[in-house]
Amino acid sequence: MNYPKNVYIIICEGPSEKAYLQELNRYLEDNDYPVTIVPKTINNGHFKPAQIKFNEVKKQNPKDIIYIWVDKDTYIRNDEGDGEKYNKKPKNIPDFHFNYHNFEDFLAMHMPDDILSNWQEICRKKNHFNKPLHANIYEPLYKQNIINDYEKGSMPFPITKEQIINALKNQKDTSVLFKSDFLNLLDDLIKK
Repeated sequence: MNYPKNVYIIICEGPSEKAYLQELNRYLEDNDYPVTIVPKTINNGHFKPAQIKFNEVKKQNPKDIIYIWVDKDTYIRNDEGDGEKYNKKPKNIPDFHFNYHNFEDFLAMHMPDDILSNWQEICRKKNHFNKPLHANIYEPLYKQNIINDYEKGSMPFPITKEQIINALKNQKDTSVLFKSDFLNLLDDLIKK
């Protein structure tokens, strides 16, 4: 059936998130969800560039629904004052949808339980949940333990129904320490 599509603009960090959203669009289209996501990249997740991008996109698309999806790690570490700036954000800037703590953690939420548990244990031992790791530390660990051929900017696997179910299940599971506000949004969008 062809239903009218609900279009949502998602301002995201960079090419990895864009690749994910493009793959998600393929999945949504193939499974007849009346949702289309339009990714708009910032090229980093810091507050000021996200704010500028939002204002730019809102000006070009004043009637569209726009979300901002970034990683929480820089906000927790307060890199470039991100945490402070976010806490003082103007009222016209919507609440962000955060990955806790980074995109790779978010991707792991889609994986089978044993892989996710392995990544969670590695992160726990490195104190990632209290002090989020920087990319130069977690990316090599991710490649070594989770997805050997993982490259930033590419989607390492096609999205399947099973992976969406895994991610949504893991979002609700209190024993899973990774979370993503984007998964709550996705759950809402696919229920409409």
